[in-house]
Amino acid sequence: MKTKTTYWIVTGAFAGLLGASAVHAKKESNRQVVERWCQTIDSKQVEKLVDVETADVEMKMPTGPVKGTLGHQQMTKMFATAFPNFKHTVGQCVESGDAIACEGRFSGDNTGPMMMPTGQTMPATNKHVDFEWAGIAKVKGGKLSSVHVYFDMMGFMQQLGAAPVAAKM
Repeated sequence: MKTKTTYWIVTGAFAGLLGASAVHAKKESNRQVVERWCQTIDSKQVEKLVDVETADVEMKMPTGPVKGTLGHQQMTKMFATAFPNFKHTVGQCVESGDAIACEGRFSGDNTGPMMMPTGQTMPATNKHVDFEWAGIAKVKGGKLSSVHVYFDMMGFMQQLGAAPVAAKM
């Protein structure tokens, strides 16, 4: 009788350890969460943003703040209109706890009208843009809860032909 009880205790403990390892093995790194987030944005399937960011996600960008998944969906739709083929790439990242900092690239062709932060619409320039970005994010429960993105807004506008290029000295 004691042998059967010991068998079930050991078997249960072993199964519990295996289960814990399986759950732990499935947890994504913060980088994987960021990459999945960028892939979702690049897919232009804005309804899937709920799968990769919290409903109250807070975003800060040179173009202005964005609150919540609904705000991010609207922003992504506007960028998809202006740059239907836009793509993000993720480069080097550094993780610490629930925080991650990454750098990467954004590229796309401006073949549609672009809504400006002022509310005005800029017609398509049919120009290609390619610029570096950097961002800091927080991950909660496998989703992004806060994202602060930095990029050279003047360089972006210069590539579009919407701002003068500084003269070289």
